[in-house]
Amino acid sequence: MPILNEHNIFLFVAELGVIIFVARLMGEAAKRLGQPIIVGEMVAGIFLGSAVFGRFLPAWREALFPSTGPGPYLLQGISWLCILFLLLITGLEIDLKAYVQQGHKSILPSILAISVPFVGLYSATALLPDTFFSSTMHPGVGRLLMATALSVVSIPIIAKILLDFKILRSAVGLNILTSGVLSDIWGWAILGTIVSLIGTGTITIIGVLKPLITIVLYLGLTLTAGRVIVDKILNWIQPRTDDAAAILAFLFSLTLINGAIAHILELHVVFGAFVAGIMAGESEKIDPHMRQTIQDIILGVFAPIFFVLVGMELNFTSQTNWGLILIFFILSCLWKILGAFAGGILSGIGKRNSMAVACGLMTQGTMGIIVALIGRELGAFPEETFSLIVMVCILTSLSIGPVLKLAIQSVRRPLANFFDKDHVFLDIDGESKMAVINSMVKLMHDRKLISSPKEIKESILEREALLTTAIGEGVALPHARIKDFANPMLCFFRLKNPVDFKSPDDVGVQLLFLELTNSDDDGVQLMLLSQVSRFLSKPQNRKKLLECSRAEEIHHILSFDESA
Repeated sequence: MPILNEHNIFLFVAELGVIIFVARLMGEAAKRLGQPIIVGEMVAGIFLGSAVFGRFLPAWREALFPSTGPGPYLLQGISWLCILFLLLITGLEIDLKAYVQQGHKSILPSILAISVPFVGLYSATALLPDTFFSSTMHPGVGRLLMATALSVVSIPIIAKILLDFKILRSAVGLNILTSGVLSDIWGWAILGTIVSLIGTGTITIIGVLKPLITIVLYLGLTLTAGRVIVDKILNWIQPRTDDAAAILAFLFSLTLINGAIAHILELHVVFGAFVAGIMAGESEKIDPHMRQTIQDIILGVFAPIFFVLVGMELNFTSQTNWGLILIFFILSCLWKILGAFAGGILSGIGKRNSMAVACGLMTQGTMGIIVALIGRELGAFPEETFSLIVMVCILTSLSIGPVLKLAIQSVRRPLANFFDKDHVFLDIDGESKMAVINSMVKLMHDRKLISSPKEIKESILEREALLTTAIGEGVALPHARIKDFANPMLCFFRLKNPVDFKSPDDVGVQLLFLELTNSDDDGVQLMLLSQVSRFLSKPQNRKKLLECSRAEEIHHILSFDESA
C-alpha cells in the first residue's frame, strides 16, 4: 500500500495553511467592500489557481500545488469533508415547521427554476458542434447532461451566502433555501433518469420515478423516526458530558454516515449531510451557544478551504472560448431568473420577493460541477465541454452575492435601517409602567446601545406624562427626542405578562416599540411610528411577535416584508 512520505505531508500542511490564510484575507477584504465573504474566498481560489499564481509564478505554483502525486487527491478529500460539514450547519439552521409551512410557496419556483433553464439550455446546446460531445454515444445524451449541469441549484453556495448575510432564518431566506432544496430534488431526479438512459439505452417509467420515490421514502424515514432516534441519542449523551465535544463528535459522525447512506441509495452524499443537520437541528440539546460554536468552526476553517478549491478550478488557456462561456453564462442566469421569478409570482409571494428568490437560485455552483464530473466520467463530453460548464458554474457563484444583495435590499422595510438583532429584548419583567421603563433603559445600557440611561429614561417618562403611548391591541409605542442623539434607534420589547399602560381599549400592553431620535430628527420619528403602526395593523403580525421564541426571528419579521 502506498504511503505518504514527509514531503507529501509537508506540502499538504503548507497548502492548507496558505489556503486558509489567503481565504481569510480576501474574505475580510470582500466584507469591508460590502460583499459576502464567499466572494472573497472564491477570488482567493482564483488567485491561488493557474489563472493568476500559475500564470505569473508557474514554477512556484507547481512546487506548492503539484499537479501529480497524492496532493490533488488529498485536497479533493478534504474538499468533500468541507462541503458535507457546510451542509450540516445549513440543516441545523432549518426550522422544519416553517420549512413545511413554506413548502407550498416554493414548489412552483423550484420546478420552474430548473425546468425553464433546462429546456432553454438544451435548445441552446443544439448550436454547439458535435465535437463538444462524445463520439461514442448519441450527442443528445451529452446535451441533456450539459443542460442539467447548467440548470441545477447549488445549496452549499446558497447556504453560505445566506449565512454571510445573516438571513437564513428570514422569510426571504427560507423562500430561497426551500426552493433551492426542492429544485435540487428535481435535479437529482433528472440526473438519475439520464444516467439510467445511458445505462439501459431507454427511458422507462421506473427509471423516471425511482429517484423521486427514493427521495420521498428517505426523507419520510429520516425526518420522522430518524429525528426521534437522534434526539434520544443526544438526550443520552448530554448528561454524561460537561462540554460540547461529545455532541460535536456525534453530529460529525451523523453527517458522514448519513451521507454514506444517501450515496448507497443513489442520491448524493451532500444531500445526506444536509438531512443530517435537519434531523438534529430541532433538538433542545443543541443550544444557541453550541450552534454558534459549530458554525464558527465550520465557517472559519472548513468552508474557506472548499470555496478556495472551487475557485482554483477556474483555468484560463489560449484555447478558452470566452464567447461561448459568456453566452451560456448569460443564458443560464436569464433562464433561471425568469423561471424562478414566474414561479414566485404564480405562488403569490410578491414581485420583489419573487425576484429575491430568483436571484438566490441563480448559481449552479458546486452541484453543476458535480454533474459535469459525472458527465465526464460517463464519457458524455470531452474536456473542452467540461471546462466550459465549470467556468459558467464558478462565474455564477461569484455573481450571486452582489446580485442577491441588491435583490434583498428591495424587500427590506425602511425601519430595518434603524433596527438590529441586538435591539430585540424578550420576556421582560415588570409589574407597572414605571418598572417596565426602568427595565427597558437598563437592558439597553447593559448592551451598550445607550450611554446616558438617566437622560433617556426622563425623556421617555416626560412623553408618557403628556399622553399614553399605548395604541390598543396590547401594543405601546413609547418614543423620545433626545438632544445630540446621533443615530436614530428602534428597539423592540416583549413583556412576560401584560402591563397596564392606560391603553384606550383597557388591554394590557405586552408588545413595545421604543423609538429614540435626535431633538431635531427631521421627521425620522414620525416615519418610524408610521412604519411600525402599519406593520402592527395586521393581526397576524402581532401574533407572530408574540409566538416567536428567538430574537433573530423577530428581527427578520420586522426587517423584511413577506408580501412585497
